[in-house]
Amino acid sequence: MAQVTRKLPWHRRLSLRWALVFTTLLCALAGFLLLALETAVLEEARDAIYYKYITPYYAEESATGDLYVISPDGKTVYVEATMPYAYVDPDTGETYPLADTPSSQFVPAGPLRFFYQHVGEIALGVYVATAVLCFFADAWWFYHWKIKKPLAVLGAASRKIAENDLGFAVEQPSGDELGQLCASFETMRRSLEENNKALWQAVEERRRLNAAFAHDLRTPLTVLQGYGDYLLEGLPAGQVTPEKAEETLTTMKRSLTRLQRYAESMSELQRLEDLVPQKAPVEFDSLCRLLEDTAAILRGPEGVGFTAQGTGTVYVDQELVFRVFENLMSNAGRYARQRVEITVCLEGSQLRFTVADDGHGFPREALKRAAEPYYRAEGPSGSHFGLGLTICQLLCKKHGGSLTLGNRPQGGAEVTAAFGVEP
Repeated sequence: MAQVTRKLPWHRRLSLRWALVFTTLLCALAGFLLLALETAVLEEARDAIYYKYITPYYAEESATGDLYVISPDGKTVYVEATMPYAYVDPDTGETYPLADTPSSQFVPAGPLRFFYQHVGEIALGVYVATAVLCFFADAWWFYHWKIKKPLAVLGAASRKIAENDLGFAVEQPSGDELGQLCASFETMRRSLEENNKALWQAVEERRRLNAAFAHDLRTPLTVLQGYGDYLLEGLPAGQVTPEKAEETLTTMKRSLTRLQRYAESMSELQRLEDLVPQKAPVEFDSLCRLLEDTAAILRGPEGVGFTAQGTGTVYVDQELVFRVFENLMSNAGRYARQRVEITVCLEGSQLRFTVADDGHGFPREALKRAAEPYYRAEGPSGSHFGLGLTICQLLCKKHGGSLTLGNRPQGGAEVTAAFGVEP
């Protein structure tokens, strides 16, 4: 499943490190502003208490220069100049220097007095709570912004992979380190999916190969069993003449030869499945000359048309390439009426050559199944394709390419072999 690549917004591309710096700075700034607001509120509350309950008891200077204080009942009490800034107890009428009087006693007992007496401790507690709140706000913001969704994506992907469910795509929620980890998970998932498909195809191909092999073995085994029974029953009764016995044994030997050929072809196919291409650099022009010379030898210079397009150096396993080319030339020569056309081209990272004949072409079913082992086409132009195209397809895949079957518009079959030519 292909994943659509899109440009993420800046806040999703920001790395974890800079995202943490960003959230920390903003939360710290918010914390400082909140502390300033709390300080202003606390000071305003303290001043309000001070001006309401304490200021009326402080001496003030009258127009005549005398000092006085105002008692809670609103009466003006004059004091001597020798005791400035005095406090007159409204209950007893006694006068005390204000310096010797705790101002908090002017505040009514209860929450207001407690607040006024412990405003410093309260402020410290509020500041600590604000710092803790900002810390947790920073952690919550960073987690929900940068960590929560990637962890959910990775967790869901891990569970599906553990259940062998690879039919999904891992989302990349961000461009940071965790987003890149999600992208790596997607790469791993695709690799696992491709490997599973390749394994399944290999198992399916092996199953089809075994079925085809068993099908083709059935006929010679039936012949051997029938002629063996015939000889066992006829020889003791004297019903088999020496000539008939010789003919029967010849037929049995021919069936045994077929069995041996099938066994050898299966062994060869197994060896090819384990083959690793050995690529080496070669000039494209030089490779084309060798291909053209090989075609002329196999078909004759008059029966071959050769066209090449491209230039440069390619990395190929020449033995593997020529084996595919010779197989395709052999098939085309078998069905061609007069001429085989060969086109070789170098396009990007792939080398392609097409071998086309002017024969009957592939039947419709053969276009899909001709590369299957021992496939036998039906109809007037039917034939047993054996392992030739199967081997060609396997070698092309080993070399990073493919094998494609088709029919020419003007009549005749064409087979295109592609090979990866990168080092």
